[in-house]
Amino acid sequence: MSFRCLLAFVCVAVAGQLSAKESVITTALTQLHHHVDGGKILSPQEQRQLTVVIKGNSKDFASDSESLAKAFNLVRLFEEKHGPLFLTPKTKKGFAREVAQGMELEHAMFAVQQGLLDHAFTPDNLKKYRRLIDGFYFKTSMYFPGMVKQSGEPSKVHSVNINASQPAAVGSPVSGTENAARRCTGWYLPPGAIADVAVPPTMVNKGYSIRVGAHSWDLSKKKKIERLDRVSLVYPITQSRTLVANPLGGGIYIEVPYKANAGIVKVWVKNAVRAPFFSMRSFDETTLQEWNAVERRHPAPWADFETDKFMMQIPTPWLQHLKNPVTLMQDWDKAMDAVSELFGHPLVRPKTVLYLQPDVAMRGSANFPGYPQSNYPYDASRPEQCRDQWMIKGPQFADWTVFHEVGHSQFCSKFKGETEALVNLPHVAIMNRKFGWSLDKAFGSSVNGMSHVTLDEVAIMWMVTENFRKGNPMNITNRPGDEVKYQHRGYGKYVEIANLFGWEALNRFWTEENENWKPGDRVPQNSDPTDSRILRLSKAAGADLRPLIHFWGVQPERPDLLARSIRNAGLKPSREIYERLEHYKTLIPMTNLEFQKHMKRVYPNGLGKLTNPLYGTGWYRAAAATYSDADGEAAQKALQDIIDLYFSTSNG
Repeated sequence: MSFRCLLAFVCVAVAGQLSAKESVITTALTQLHHHVDGGKILSPQEQRQLTVVIKGNSKDFASDSESLAKAFNLVRLFEEKHGPLFLTPKTKKGFAREVAQGMELEHAMFAVQQGLLDHAFTPDNLKKYRRLIDGFYFKTSMYFPGMVKQSGEPSKVHSVNINASQPAAVGSPVSGTENAARRCTGWYLPPGAIADVAVPPTMVNKGYSIRVGAHSWDLSKKKKIERLDRVSLVYPITQSRTLVANPLGGGIYIEVPYKANAGIVKVWVKNAVRAPFFSMRSFDETTLQEWNAVERRHPAPWADFETDKFMMQIPTPWLQHLKNPVTLMQDWDKAMDAVSELFGHPLVRPKTVLYLQPDVAMRGSANFPGYPQSNYPYDASRPEQCRDQWMIKGPQFADWTVFHEVGHSQFCSKFKGETEALVNLPHVAIMNRKFGWSLDKAFGSSVNGMSHVTLDEVAIMWMVTENFRKGNPMNITNRPGDEVKYQHRGYGKYVEIANLFGWEALNRFWTEENENWKPGDRVPQNSDPTDSRILRLSKAAGADLRPLIHFWGVQPERPDLLARSIRNAGLKPSREIYERLEHYKTLIPMTNLEFQKHMKRVYPNGLGKLTNPLYGTGWYRAAAATYSDADGEAAQKALQDIIDLYFSTSNG
């Protein structure tokens, strides 16, 4: 039976029990209430049916005070009898989304609380039913996002400056270019409170809104439920004063629409409490003395950090591990500058380059970019445990996946097949340019945590393949055997360009793309025409890059035409590239023993268990059994063919 059919069937069944004054939702709430207080026990099937009714009619929570009152009383009764969701023995550490035997009531209460969050705390309801709503909260807030007492001075008005502008972005778009920018206020709404937020007239009916609760990702597709799916509420600013509430509480933020231009404005907040807030924005900088004496001592369960380039929230208990927020934010800003410089964007953009936020679960099934980037779970039942100390130690301690996802968010152009390869380049630029790492260390650590792998070793990883020996391009089939995605050799060409011609060459390349971009243009994120890209990269480097890019497995599609374009652009063969290719010839393993030594350098801890022979350790295990002197000789010939093709006197 489909969900719609089931919902219709259950609604008819429940409707048959309605009194003249009751709605479907109030009847369902009444029946659940009697079950929880022991007056009339429902069977597991009946509880499941009521859960379906509640999910299908949750919008009715906002329809009248009776529905709200019944729902509030049911939540209070459940918390009194059983305890708050995620804090009871049956729900602690989360529970399966598929309803298991014995979990029917918990799923019903989850549906009630999610329905209330989604539909009850509306601007109209906060006015119509203020007395009813004021003071009501979910006790699961003690688990997530955390509890804080209400303000001891509810009538006191506080002010804060925010950047209420988000000018049009310059150059080609990045992820979320036209979405709202989130601005911290440093204020936090306690669970059960109704806050009053006032803004200047320039922000009224202009697309601005107030967000309560920083965790804006919907986790409803997760197989395991570890918090309410949607925990953040947004209130459009349609008047100079706006009432806001959230039964879980949450940080108060201003959402600034794209192309808004109100400038730096003052916002007023009443009946909220302070959150630790470190600002390194151009118009408001927190000093180390202010942080240590005042800011870090504020009681809210989440702390905000914001510069013009970077933003994050972290659980307040993590602050015990934070030594110096000034240095921390300076380091994060340096990392953001490296990304902007690499891809030719202004150092200060309309919204932050990276926005980080831990949550109880990853927001997707794998790592994803996002605003916020939320790939790093924390234990909400033990928020003092700081699993991801790199957030408060600095970008130089971050896992490679952080900047891999930043790379995705930049929507930069790529050769075909580079989608999961080129995105690792920001890590290399950040660590090499801003934190003084050697190019080899920065490159090696940029994917799969292989910091021991050097540029030379990566070149060998390509030269020992059959495709290299046969003079073929790299495999970009996106199937097992693909030689580019998630692999150093897939973006080695760019690291080599930086090595030979400086990072400035890559900056010039992407800067030109941004300068030439016009609204409506499509950025070729995984389909930049090969010959055009080789020519433009060569112009940016001031040299003919064909042999280098050919070596790294990308071959011209129309060689003669590209050669003519290279000549017409006045680009000459590069001695640096010639010497580099000659150097690579000396690295090729010429015997099986030399191949084994190379394999040991790549995998110093061994190959581990048997894996697919088409990639990774499985490929090396298979190749080690067959690699021969003839393979080494074939690789040398293939490389010499590339050198002869581009550096012979007869070459055009």
